[in-house]
Amino acid sequence: MKKPELFLLGVDGGMTSYITEQIEKGKLPNLKKAFSEGCVLTDCRPAYPSISATCWATIQTGASPHMHGITDENIVPEGAYPNEFVSAYHGDYLMAERFWEAAARIGKKSLIADFCVSGPARTHLARTIGGIGSVADSRVLATEQTLRTVKEISEQLYVFDADVSSIFPSLPAFAMTASGKWQPQIKLQQSKYDKTDKGYFRLHVEKKNDLENPFNIEEFYWYMDVTKKGINIAVSEKDMQAGKYYEVPMNGWSEVIKRTLKDDNGPGNYRFRIKLIPAGENGGFMVFITSAVNMYNALSPESFAKRADNIEEICSSNSYAHFLTREGNIDTAFELIEFKNEWWKKIILDAMENDPVDIMAFVMGHTDSVNHMYRSIFEGLQNPTEEQSAVAKYAYKRAYEILDDFIGWLYEHVLGEDTVFMIIGDHGSIGFNRTVLVHDYLEKEGLLNYLPEPDGKRLYWRNRRIDWKNTKAFPVGCVNVYVNLKGRQPEGIVEPEDYDKTVNEIIRALYKHHWNEKDQCYIAFAVEKQQAGFVGLGTERVGDVLYGLSGNTTGGYIGGVHACQIPSAKTATGDIRCLFALSGKNVKKRQIIDRPANIEDVAPTLCYLLKYPQPAQATGGVLFHLFEDDMYQKS
Repeated sequence: MKKPELFLLGVDGGMTSYITEQIEKGKLPNLKKAFSEGCVLTDCRPAYPSISATCWATIQTGASPHMHGITDENIVPEGAYPNEFVSAYHGDYLMAERFWEAAARIGKKSLIADFCVSGPARTHLARTIGGIGSVADSRVLATEQTLRTVKEISEQLYVFDADVSSIFPSLPAFAMTASGKWQPQIKLQQSKYDKTDKGYFRLHVEKKNDLENPFNIEEFYWYMDVTKKGINIAVSEKDMQAGKYYEVPMNGWSEVIKRTLKDDNGPGNYRFRIKLIPAGENGGFMVFITSAVNMYNALSPESFAKRADNIEEICSSNSYAHFLTREGNIDTAFELIEFKNEWWKKIILDAMENDPVDIMAFVMGHTDSVNHMYRSIFEGLQNPTEEQSAVAKYAYKRAYEILDDFIGWLYEHVLGEDTVFMIIGDHGSIGFNRTVLVHDYLEKEGLLNYLPEPDGKRLYWRNRRIDWKNTKAFPVGCVNVYVNLKGRQPEGIVEPEDYDKTVNEIIRALYKHHWNEKDQCYIAFAVEKQQAGFVGLGTERVGDVLYGLSGNTTGGYIGGVHACQIPSAKTATGDIRCLFALSGKNVKKRQIIDRPANIEDVAPTLCYLLKYPQPAQATGGVLFHLFEDDMYQKS
């Protein structure tokens, strides 16, 4: 089997400090090997804002956000209300060439998995997973994507004979999410069920958000019977009666269950696993069913999807985050991550045997999920209990053990003597005990106003209706504030001649309210967009004012543990800077380099090292100091 000449392993939110601490304790042997066999950068800085869409787009293209156009998590289309933004995670908004597309110009083939903003593919030499869209396959999803892998059928949770409030209590804000960000993917809603005339439970499969089921999958159910050992579950009542069911023990998983379902494109295969979880103290239980996707609707090109459709594993990478918020079921989260990794392994081996590629790029997202759920607790902020601290430490331990195990498998099966191996994070994370409330600050200064609610209650800002006729400014995404400009916004009220004055009012408001109880200013900058080039921003895709947070225990209202912090931000226990380890052919060995670099430099460095053309819009530089001194003589 042909081994790739480049394997890029993305570790979303990877924490270099945690890895090095564990290595010093004799843990994470495969990460230790990766660190010792190459170069580790201790001062690699993310793009700004340090949100996944912007950072992964920068890694892919070697271009600054100013050039590649993914300037934040959200983008406001021309002529729209500021709060009518679109998701920047869809690759249609990317305006720069990806490094594997540059390599395709000299015939290099690639396999790209779970890479934010990685689709639609713009070359027939790229095989994509979860990247949305393909030049070769019109069936692939064209909806905006905010999660890592498309899921047409949502995960389902059914609760039996239990007090729901005891299973899903109203958790304190820091326990629900250690970020200020509202994250719908961590809210696992209950699904409905009823009983048939024959006494079986009929489990309804429900759509859980508006991004799912774009191809109108037919209505379907699961049928369940409770036994002394657990449950039996079948795809139809007829199968249940005929004994054609799957047995699921308490606290255990079913085997992989394949179902053929019809949608607008015809029949397709979907794979599930089901877990039976005890709940409450009176014999109650929960039935959890993973999400699922039709390979032909999520992978491209079609030949790749066809081979993947024969792999009997689940690829459900979005199901795990729910259980990171439920301390009693945290192991369920990690089991789901391991299931996805097993699918990845088979995808990689299949490619090596049946469709060899030169470049493989896979991104793990669970490490950043742990940051969002537990970083502040892990750092001892927000007054966690001993139990909460122990759970946070356990979450980090398991998350990085899974990463380490996967790297060990790569060393054994995938990486060759001449393979360049990069482990790269898009950003780090910083725990916090306060959240920047930009909406509230602007409201206090009279720049943002809301319509009164009928019942007089004050709602969370996300649920309030904006009074555009009396609003001068509105925050969007992680770091932007837009002026409600007359002639530009649908109900703009700021006259063009008052634009500069309003911009200065916004900046003044931001500085006025960004002070903590120690009389320390935790805003690093607030500038008009024309002055934002120092963080790689400034095009029409950003707000009229941009701001950033300094390195302290303050989180943004979006992202929280990352996103609003400046690229060099760090605290005594947290660091926004990126994990960066490079090894392989022509790379120096056993080097710890404390020299500044940026993730803009990743693509130019890899392309130079592997003799690929440089990405067309790249603004980053080549990190020559990582290469062996005799590289040129050897080549």
